[in-house]
Amino acid sequence: MSYISNDEQLLLKLKKNMQKLDKLFKIIKPLSDAEIDDGIEGLALAQCITNLFEISSRIEDEDIAQRLSLLSSGRTARMRNISSHDYDAVNWSVAKRNCQKILQNISNDLLDACIADILQKKQEKKDYTPK
Repeated sequence: MSYISNDEQLLLKLKKNMQKLDKLFKIIKPLSDAEIDDGIEGLALAQCITNLFEISSRIEDEDIAQRLSLLSSGRTARMRNISSHDYDAVNWSVAKRNCQKILQNISNDLLDACIADILQKKQEKKDYTPK
């Protein structure tokens, strides 16, 4: 196939943002709430969570959206809303636990499997794109 589907693009963006989340979590994990509030790492983490939420909520394939639902529901959705609308109210202990849960459940292998599923589904469709 000569095109990159919307879901494939979104999954690649998720992989990139998950790598950023992993780096940010390693920085923030040992910090106190006050240290996070005083630094810029909290802003970066809040933006990363917002990006993960927004990207995952745009995935059209229902099976993949379900497999990645942790990114678009529950604590992630609440953190996205709080960090976007009332950043000073973010509870960093809860945010750290949520990040840890995301990192434990949304692995690179899972994202690669989702991309492979999208590629497989593309093979099943006729491509009318000019070559």
